This record gives sequence, C-alpha cells and structure tokens, in this order.
Amino acid sequence: MNVHAIHAIYRFEMSRTFRTLFQSIATPVITTSLYFVVFGSAIGSRMVSIDGVSYGAFIVPGLIMLTVLTESLNNASFGIYMPKFAGTIYEMLSLSSESMIRPGIMKAP
Repeated sequence: MNVHAIHAIYRFEMSRTFRTLFQSIATPVITTSLYFVVFGSAIGSRMVSIDGVSYGAFIVPGLIMLTVLTESLNNASFGIYMPKFAGTIYEMLSLSSESMIRPGIMKAP
C-alpha cells in the first residue's frame, strides 16, 4: 500500500474542504435545519407518538444521515469530476521531468 499517496490525497482533499468550508459544512447544516423546520411545522404537529417515539426523535436521525451521505458523495465525486470539467489530467501534471522527455509519454515543450 502506498502510504505517501494516501497521505497526499488526504491532505489535498482536506485543504479543498477547508477552502470551501461554507459549501462543505455550513450549507448542509442550513439545509438540514430548513428541512426540519419545514417538515416539523407542516407535519410534526399532526403526528402523534408511535410506540413512544415522537416525530422529532424519528426524523432527526434520518435527516442527519441524509445530509452525511449526500455530502460524502458530493465531496468524493467532486475530486473525480472537477478535473474532467476543467480539462486537467492529473497524470500528466504529476509526471517527473525525465519521464516527460521519453518518447510516447509526452513531448518536451
């Protein structure tokens, strides 16, 4: 297992997360809060406790898991699809200078 590559990917993704802190953390919290307020006010007052479980105790774990799964998928796929949209090929950017002049890999500028 290539520990250096895993550490580099981890550092890159964490730095991207901190650069987009509002998008990565604040937006999901606000969205989940809005879901809870809207559904809580629209449906929550009409719901009765079922087997001793209130509507709030039932809906909060589901909303938290919805947010966690959605954001984990968004953040993971962003690192894969964004270079494609930007036209960046990481393999070409990470080549060392001596491999760039080998024929068939990439022509030297």
